[in-house]
Amino acid sequence: MRQFLLFLSIFLFACSIIAQPQRGLKGNYNVNNYPEVTFIWNTADPNILDKTMFTLTDENGKNIDFNLLVLPPEKKTFKKSVLFLWEDMKSHSNQSENTRNLLVDFFNKTSFDQSTEFNVAVFNRKSDYEDKVLKPLVSNFTLNTDMLASLVAEYETSSRIYKENPIQTDLYMAINEGITMLKAEPSDRVGIIVVVTAGLNMKAAGATTEMATVRENATAAGIPIYVVKYHQLKGNAPEVNSLAESTYGKTLLMTNNMVDKTVVELQDLYNKLDATCAGRDYKFTFTTTAPRDGKPHRLNLLVNKVSQPTLQFTAPSMTFGLWVQEHLILFIFLVILLIALIATSVWFIVRSIKNRKRREAENNAQLQQKIDKANQERQQWENMQSQKEEEKRQMEEHKARIAEENKLLDLMQTKNMFPRLQCHVDGNTFSYSISQVVTKIGRNESNDVVLSSNTVSGFHAEIVFNGASFELVNRSKSYTRGVIVNGQFFQQCPLKSGDMIGLGEAVVSFYV
Repeated sequence: MRQFLLFLSIFLFACSIIAQPQRGLKGNYNVNNYPEVTFIWNTADPNILDKTMFTLTDENGKNIDFNLLVLPPEKKTFKKSVLFLWEDMKSHSNQSENTRNLLVDFFNKTSFDQSTEFNVAVFNRKSDYEDKVLKPLVSNFTLNTDMLASLVAEYETSSRIYKENPIQTDLYMAINEGITMLKAEPSDRVGIIVVVTAGLNMKAAGATTEMATVRENATAAGIPIYVVKYHQLKGNAPEVNSLAESTYGKTLLMTNNMVDKTVVELQDLYNKLDATCAGRDYKFTFTTTAPRDGKPHRLNLLVNKVSQPTLQFTAPSMTFGLWVQEHLILFIFLVILLIALIATSVWFIVRSIKNRKRREAENNAQLQQKIDKANQERQQWENMQSQKEEEKRQMEEHKARIAEENKLLDLMQTKNMFPRLQCHVDGNTFSYSISQVVTKIGRNESNDVVLSSNTVSGFHAEIVFNGASFELVNRSKSYTRGVIVNGQFFQQCPLKSGDMIGLGEAVVSFYV
């Protein structure tokens, strides 16, 4: 039963990997016709690239002449999660109303298959008391588009009017949160964002979430961003167009009298999503100068002068049959020479083999006795020497450690440096006065300061006197980021009076 469950989990994991679009190298290199090498490369760019946009070089930087074939689009249905972002703006009520009509008509008039789940999230500006700017209409992506259409129709648009920049929203922040939502979806699903917006970002200058950040996050996650741009009163907001293009999305335009047209465009976009997810496959074929050595050889690929992840194929090894075909005359000569050498050697071997066996039997018995005795004596001597050296080393280390600790302890007494710890654990408070060079803190009873909390590691930290001050050292194997001191993580940190130390959910105050 356990083996069956393991096999099933591996099978499902493999299926999830196969279901996702693979970018870059696709499959293995074909070296059956070596030195001719063939490989297939995939890009998310839906546009067909020609040969002049590619540069292929070998591991020595030499250009490789190659043939390029654009393969037919892969007909495959991907599991998709489509997130609509609804820019809800009271100051421009036509936009919100048109967005409502657009989404309701799209959900009601489109035939969907079971491979696509949807969600709708509304946004405007992030309030100080809110963690996020996005407000999803449902908690999870769903196949129930009738329910989504009802929720969109019943949603009450924002009544808040902003006096400053009334037609701008936290657009990039909303898109970035949408990327985070889609990355939380199962790994076998492809994420797509469709944002309906006027294209004006409230925090375009100096904000923590800029368009470059959104583009980088979307590209890294393989999420295309489609923009349905509402015709705002001022400007045409070209930046959001660039965002759509750079993530291999598309920009649609919608005005007051173009909702029906935009619905049709959205339906066409939905019907082409699988082709977009599959991207484009290009078949490269070239003749390599790399030898048949069974070793990996690196390739460098530039696409539109942009370096791609390094490619590497393994050359087939030189087989005996191939070598014979290439060196037939030399092979025949070597065979004749080998036969002559064998015939000459047989007579000497037969004559000497009996005498050699007799001498070897006698000599081996005597030699083995001597070797065994010498090895035994040498091993005993080495063990004795090693034991003496180890005992001497441990004694010296012990003396040095005691001397150093006594020196530091005398220094603590001279300077009258005996800090006090105020410990707060699970509602209990107690104090501890440090009177030694090393003070161990943790949940284990053998520590100097015992913090009885499951959130504290058995041996969590040490406070060490270094002669000038006290330092906090992280000893926890669970809290690898370090110990929190005054709200920051440290592996090792000098302490001063009043510092607050966080160990799991326990808080320790350090006073000198």
